Parts: sequence; C-alpha cells; structure tokens
Amino acid sequence: MEAPADLVAFVHRERPRLVRAADLLVGDRAVAEEIAQEALVRACAHWERVRNLSSPGGWVHRVTLNLATSQLRRWRLERRARTRLAREEIQAPPDSATTLAVRDALAGLPARQRRVLVLHHVLGWSAVEIADLDGATPEAVRQQLHRGREAMRARYVAADTREDASDVR
Repeated sequence: MEAPADLVAFVHRERPRLVRAADLLVGDRAVAEEIAQEALVRACAHWERVRNLSSPGGWVHRVTLNLATSQLRRWRLERRARTRLAREEIQAPPDSATTLAVRDALAGLPARQRRVLVLHHVLGWSAVEIADLDGATPEAVRQQLHRGREAMRARYVAADTREDASDVR
C-alpha cells in the first residue's frame, strides 16, 4: 500500500525543520534525527486525524518538542545518577545469607517493581525522579514502591519461615 501523496509531501516538507529544531534543543544531530523520525512515525500512524487538524505541522512540531524535552530529562536524570554513583563509593556487601535472601526476593518480583525498588532504595532516587525517567506519575511510582516492599516482605518472611522449619528437623 502506497502512502497518500499529501502524507509524502508533509514528511518531505517537515522533516528538515523537525531535525533542525530537535538538534537545536538536544544538541546532538543523531538523536535529533531519531526524534524527528519518531515524531513523523506518530504523524503517519494518526494521519487521518492529523491531516484534518488546523495545523498538522504545528502538531508534529509539538510532538518533536515533547520528545526532545523527554530526552533532555532522561539525560539529566542519568547525569544525576552517575554523579551520585561517583560521589558515593558503593561497595557490594558480602554475600551473607541476608544479602542472598534479598537478591532472591528481588528476583521474584515483576521487573517494574524490582526497578523502582532498586532506583529508590539503592540509588536514592525520589519518586519524582523515577516518574520522570519512566514517564509515569509520582503516585504510580509510590504505588509500585509500596507493592514491591509488601511483596519483598512476604517473600522474606516466607523464606525465613522455611529456614526455621528446616532447622527443626
């Protein structure tokens, strides 16, 4: 299936401006190309709706601006994390029974809960920082933290109970 002629013309007209705008915002031409590409993919995916807007070009530029802003936010959070890690000398604790139990409990959690728990409790990120990174709300992150802690507590208690039962035998 061939793309509609007006979509092809739109992409050819807007792409150079999108790349230029994104490049000026993020300061990296390769990333700007990716941002412009993603904005145009979204325009193509919703072309029937976008083509009927009063300003399809304005819409795709807004998407580009939002994507560039998200990229800058991600970079800022990554920089903060690297700075924190550089400041703190994180030394892995010895593989004690407690450490192994925590690792096992973490491994049994859903990936999202495991991720927010590690970002928050190990790296010291706030719920707001994690939300910015994930594109979620701080409330959603706090909910994942709560659920993750509850699941960890349940797993840790279950493991401790099994250990006590094996000591009795």
